[in-house]
Amino acid sequence: MSVEGIKSGLAKYAEIQKITPQVPNAGEAGSTKEANFGKMFSNAIQEVDSLQKTANNKIEDLVLRRDDTTTHEAMIALEKADVAFQLMNNIRSKIIRAYEEVMRTQV
Repeated sequence: MSVEGIKSGLAKYAEIQKITPQVPNAGEAGSTKEANFGKMFSNAIQEVDSLQKTANNKIEDLVLRRDDTTTHEAMIALEKADVAFQLMNNIRSKIIRAYEEVMRTQV
């Protein structure tokens, strides 16, 4: 068995190594988690906003008959935005409930 055969077999694992998250040091674990959660939540809100803007643009294009936009494209964009908004709203509700539960606990 040649070494080249082993190298080519390991090449697919090199991609996995690139996307593996780095474990933070114990001293900075709290601030990193807060920053990551805040960044993740901010990105999710921006993505929902982007989907809503895309849906609005598709509906406007449909009404004004621009860019050969079909009814199907506009409805698909609208449904994507609606599902994303409902999901974000459910996540927000669960976060608020969890916060309220933590605040009710007695020390």
